[in-house]
Amino acid sequence: MKKLLLISALLLPLTLFAKIWIVDSNPGSASKDFTNLQDAHDGANAGDTLYLIGSGVSYITEKVTINKRLVIIGPGYFLNNPETQVSLLTARLSLTPDVCDVGLEFASGSEGSAIIGTTISSNVVVSTNNILIKRNNFSLPGSCSPNQLNRILISGSSIQVVQNYINQNSPNGINIRVNPGNSNVFIQNNFIASNGLTGIISSGSGLQVEHNVLTTTVNITDALFQNNIILTGNPPVFSNTIVRNNIAVASNSLPGGNGNIVNVPQSSIVVGTGTIDGQWKLKDGSPAIGSGYNDVDMGMFGGAEPYVLSGIPPIPTIYGLEAPLTGEKNTGLPIEIKAKSNN
Repeated sequence: MKKLLLISALLLPLTLFAKIWIVDSNPGSASKDFTNLQDAHDGANAGDTLYLIGSGVSYITEKVTINKRLVIIGPGYFLNNPETQVSLLTARLSLTPDVCDVGLEFASGSEGSAIIGTTISSNVVVSTNNILIKRNNFSLPGSCSPNQLNRILISGSSIQVVQNYINQNSPNGINIRVNPGNSNVFIQNNFIASNGLTGIISSGSGLQVEHNVLTTTVNITDALFQNNIILTGNPPVFSNTIVRNNIAVASNSLPGGNGNIVNVPQSSIVVGTGTIDGQWKLKDGSPAIGSGYNDVDMGMFGGAEPYVLSGIPPIPTIYGLEAPLTGEKNTGLPIEIKAKSNN
């Protein structure tokens, strides 16, 4: 299956009058345009960008329906990784205590929208086309009832779920469900975990699942499944699906041939130590190195769009700031700032 969609194509050119809005839910903050996502959505115009500042206060209290083209950017997550952000606070979209309900929907009119670098503790529904879900932390504490199964529900075409950390703790959990009748749906370079039923369910849609680390199983039809690392002994279900160049810890996780490698201990594949997301890097000598389709590395750190630690958004960040409490009249106040660009 040929990749038909580039990530950059999802972000349609902004209009000449597009604006950047600062959204800050920190109590007492003065440098802001809005304090929550609903007001920011309502006040912005199509093509605008919403920057969510790290905060201890959630940016949503009830479902927000996006019906205009917006780019929503947070500061990332797991910010104790080196060289991330000065502040370790994340931008949370949480419906506490109703974390199993839908907190965000991309509806008609939101085509070309993107959400990047946030922490999401609610379900997300995509009911339109051309949406980018990139570098977010989907964290769901607690259990959901069977009618609240879908962490990400996709009912649209040209959708990319890329470079996310998706950890579902519910015993009923389904991380990603792709409804029938869609095309060009890409699930790439993610960490996907679930102690529940199934990580990905899809049938009757054009789906590509590649370069993920999965500690959960899948049930997919009409798809391409390649360059993934499977760290569970539960057998997957594949139907009318090309399954090639994956690696698994169990012998029953993959069909034979086609570059698939089975029965490899997890300790031989990934480093298994370090930060929450850094532990899934390939260890030296891993059989997943260069064994992917077209000789690329398998897993979330392989391929053309490797996973980015902490979900740092593709904008410059300040990760270090040193300033004395007082300065001198002649020399001023010496300040040292450490910053870097991000892809």
